[in-house]
Amino acid sequence: MRDRTKMNAMRSGVVVVGALAFGYLTLQLGFKPFLQKAQISLEHSESSSSNPESSSQN
Repeated sequence: MRDRTKMNAMRSGVVVVGALAFGYLTLQLGFKPFLQKAQISLEHSESSSSNPESSSQN
């Protein structure tokens, strides 16, 4: 009886981890275009703010 309870708990844990991984991948695939745009704009703003001297010397 005790072994069966332990096995059910382990199975439930595996199912929860699998569901979380599936949800994470779904969000990554669903929002990929928006995440790429945000990353590009963030990189652009970081590069322009890190070199303010180069833009003021022109």
